[in-house]
Amino acid sequence: EVVGRQHQVVKTTMVTMLHYKFALAVLAALALLFFVHCPTSWAAKSYADGSAAACGGGDDTCPDSSSSTGKSKCLHPSDFQHRVASLFDNESESVLTLLRGTVDKVISNEDAKELVALLPLSDFVESSGYETDNKDRAQYAAPVAYAGLGLKELSTTNEERYTKLLQIREKIRSATESSLNLCPGLLKIDYTTIAQKTEGGAHRAHADNCVHYFDDKAKTAVCDPSRQHPYPKRVAASILYLNDPADGNFNGGEFYFANRTHFGEVEDSGRVAVETGKMIYFTSGVENLHGALKVERDSSSEQDEGTTIPRRLAIAMWYVFDESLEEFVPTFQASAASEEEATSSLGGLKPRKVYDPNDPNAPKELFTLPIPDRIDISSLFQSAGAYLVSQNKPLAGSWTISQYGEDTLHVLFKDHSAMFSLDFGVALIEATSHAKASVVVERHTDGSRAASLQYMLQESILLHGLLDYLSNVILNESSGGAEEEYVGHEMEKARDTLPARRAS
Repeated sequence: EVVGRQHQVVKTTMVTMLHYKFALAVLAALALLFFVHCPTSWAAKSYADGSAAACGGGDDTCPDSSSSTGKSKCLHPSDFQHRVASLFDNESESVLTLLRGTVDKVISNEDAKELVALLPLSDFVESSGYETDNKDRAQYAAPVAYAGLGLKELSTTNEERYTKLLQIREKIRSATESSLNLCPGLLKIDYTTIAQKTEGGAHRAHADNCVHYFDDKAKTAVCDPSRQHPYPKRVAASILYLNDPADGNFNGGEFYFANRTHFGEVEDSGRVAVETGKMIYFTSGVENLHGALKVERDSSSEQDEGTTIPRRLAIAMWYVFDESLEEFVPTFQASAASEEEATSSLGGLKPRKVYDPNDPNAPKELFTLPIPDRIDISSLFQSAGAYLVSQNKPLAGSWTISQYGEDTLHVLFKDHSAMFSLDFGVALIEATSHAKASVVVERHTDGSRAASLQYMLQESILLHGLLDYLSNVILNESSGGAEEEYVGHEMEKARDTLPARRAS
């Protein structure tokens, strides 16, 4: 009996041990599955060493534990967003180093110099960049010291230059993608520009995907949810220097990161020296407030101040994950020579622009207004610009009016959802006995979203007022009769194209 009980105890103990081992094996398997497919809440906290990538997008996005180097595998968009979010959870400087940095010699000095040699000062289009405050301007004028060249302008003027830029553009995109540890092909280019800053050119600290302010309570910069940014889906950006101070006859102009916890002060280590071929990359939110210091003339230069204008050149690019927002790359179509010939054959008037039908950013024509032959186009251009500045409503600074080239005005609304342009001196498709020239009015958007309702309303108000003004100017010295009837009819046709009717 005793022996039998002992056998029973041994048997029971063995069964218990087997159950215990089985339970441990099950728990181990569950734990392994849990950590391989780690939850988002854990993934966002997995940066203690500043090097591990977040997981959540499958095995190819989790840290490669089998790698002898310990380097993390590439990130998908959701993982990338977790990485950015983890900075705000942990306030970890080691995470911030994963969201910004520099790369030397993305392109060679020779490639940079060849491109710069194809970029004369006169080719650049004046632009406002982020400086869109118009309230202090006494009269309309292009913003000083900042200009750019986009793909649209570059694709019609110099094929060698355009081809070279597109090659460099892909090098920059690839280097940015790799530096942020994103999986190949995920980063899409939203916009490309060659930026030129001349003497006095600078940018205040800003984020690229939200309008920020400094929260006194939190003691840090935060996005303002009450203000809409024109490009909220941007995720990253890069700046590539094309020349250095010695070659550009300037001092200053350094890109800088601003401290988001110290009211935008330039970080002690945040200045990036201007060196040809150096690229700065960074994520687009308030974690990377950035700007550019003022470009100043190199006082030590022995060159004549009147002949050598200081200018700092760089390629600026912004990125998204959304393929629908990817920048349209036009094919090269030479137009400079043919346009000169056409202008000559049209008696000095400009030919009507023809846009690529596949270009989602192509503007929409609102109306074409004939200009009687007796009217001086240059004087009408100047007076129209002065009128638009005087009518900057509903609030001062609602519109930014700038000059594009010699005879075109760009009128940008404060929410950046759209703008309209007025191109003076364009030849009418069918000249009449009263007029051969016209002003063409077009609406421009970025192709990825429609103009806001507020823009559409304010555009109508401003253009109805402009039509009243131009009617008075044109008809003031009219002899009446057929010309007055013709101009009046064309004015009413123009009004019919506007989304809102004129207030009675």
